[in-house]
Amino acid sequence: MKKICTLLAVAVCLCACGSTLKTAVKNGAIAPAFNDTLLTGDYLWVRGFGAANPNHKTDSQRRIMSREAAIAHAYQRASEVLYGANLEANVQVVDAVSAGSTIESATNGVISQMELVSTEYMEDGGCTVIMRLNRERLKKAGLDPEDK
Repeated sequence: MKKICTLLAVAVCLCACGSTLKTAVKNGAIAPAFNDTLLTGDYLWVRGFGAANPNHKTDSQRRIMSREAAIAHAYQRASEVLYGANLEANVQVVDAVSAGSTIESATNGVISQMELVSTEYMEDGGCTVIMRLNRERLKKAGLDPEDK
């Protein structure tokens, strides 16, 4: 009986974890395949990425700033899912490397209620985060991603 209860508990945990975004980090780098967004019965899940600035002198600086960039990127993805995207981009590329790109983050309304679920760092100091937003909150705000 004890084994059956243990197996049942493990099965419940696996099912509960099965409806979230999976890791996007493999062997310390970005995995070759992953999902950026997922809509489940309870949540809108989004992933954001942030790169480390090689000019920062400490690992802490690189990790903190790449995490903040990843969070801003997740907010951007959630906004695109909920409101659509009207993008204007200016990126300078020098020798096949992006030399200048900015993301400005301003959240308000229901997006600012997103919850940070997980943070993973890559070997180069880059970061990926998974955030989620409760669908009941979205419905109360008159937003339903399934209608898009």
